[in-house]
Amino acid sequence: MKKHSIQAFVLIIAMFIIISGCGKGKETSQTNEKAPTKTTETKTESKTETKTESQTDELFFDVSNNTGLTLVDVFVSPAEENHWGNDILPNNLFENGSTIRVTLPPEFGKTCMFDMKITDGAGGHITFTNIDACKLIKLKINSDATFDYLQTK
Repeated sequence: MKKHSIQAFVLIIAMFIIISGCGKGKETSQTNEKAPTKTTETKTESKTETKTESQTDELFFDVSNNTGLTLVDVFVSPAEENHWGNDILPNNLFENGSTIRVTLPPEFGKTCMFDMKITDGAGGHITFTNIDACKLIKLKINSDATFDYLQTK
């Protein structure tokens, strides 16, 4: 009888192990079904992408220097303002024939029309008025205070 009880006991343990192993398989499958965690990560990534997209709403445009002069300052201001802000020249000099990126400060708000003032090393300056930054991608400035829209949105 003892032999049968030991075999029955081993059989019960073996079945318990098999059943327990199957339960872990279900847990694994449930873990795999927890793909919503990945969805949450994707949603977070989408929010980051959306934030990046909204950051591209910042007004900026490229300016090509066709003045024949090396410039030392570039100032922009909303067209309705009567004063110039800070020099926005990203480098110390803006060589003739080169191009710079002008990023309009967020404190200017949503206005589209801007004026630009440039100065050269001798203290001379040229003012460009009513530049539409909302439709502008690339602007060429000339020594006679005119400008050309080289590329628009």
